Amino acid sequence: MKKETIAGFALFLTIMALVVFAYISFLGMEYLFEGNHLLTIPLLLLGGMLLSWCIRVMCRSKASRDKRSGLPKEVSAIIGAIAILLVGSVAFTQFLFVYDHQKELRESMFATIGEVSKIDSVYKDYAQSRIKTYDKTLKKAHDKDRSEKKRSLKRRLIPADYDTICVQRKQWLASINDASVWNVSTPRNLHYIVTAGHDWTEEYKQVSAVIYQNEEAIPFGEGDTAFTQSEANLQFSTPHMPNGRSLVATVLCCLLILTTYFHVRRPKSWYVGNHR
Repeated sequence: MKKETIAGFALFLTIMALVVFAYISFLGMEYLFEGNHLLTIPLLLLGGMLLSWCIRVMCRSKASRDKRSGLPKEVSAIIGAIAILLVGSVAFTQFLFVYDHQKELRESMFATIGEVSKIDSVYKDYAQSRIKTYDKTLKKAHDKDRSEKKRSLKRRLIPADYDTICVQRKQWLASINDASVWNVSTPRNLHYIVTAGHDWTEEYKQVSAVIYQNEEAIPFGEGDTAFTQSEANLQFSTPHMPNGRSLVATVLCCLLILTTYFHVRRPKSWYVGNHR
């Protein structure tokens, strides 16, 4: 009964450590892959199944008395388990890095939201300034079609649905009010915000790319109006070397995952091949 209790406790430690390792690694992969669930979820499931299978083979092979078939399987399973744990530890330590810098993550995320939310108003200022400058150029040249050309440029730079689009964008940005490291949506939201900044800037760049005759202007998104992702955001999707604390936590978690294997007793007498 005592042996069964110890074996059950060892299995419990293995399962709990595996769950913790898988969950933290999943969160780490979310940051590494910028919230791409189509990558992180399949990789998590595949890694979890392979690791579980390796541990099962390790335990059964270790308990086997057939050395010829048991030992090679055990060694192969150990190598496979170590390889999976090493790959998983990259994501595991990545989340620990994010956790240690969660204040910076929150500040960076909301600072990015602030920068992205200004794109529409910055573009409007750009468009109005460009229209005003072009009008002065036409006036100075005594252009008889000045009014029509001015209206044409305004229609070009400021579409009819401009205000509606701006309202929708502000509502979407305002809906993002959480930046918790434990929230699986945080890395995806951060990616979407940065992507929106680039996309919106590119849209305005294409709209403003046409330069009218005698007009001195540059498209939006160049120079002072360019949008760039900050280094603070990039650090959360870039793999980092583990520090001492995260390294200890990773090794400890990996050892706990192998508790069941360590508990299995190797037979005192092994036989090689079949004997009659």
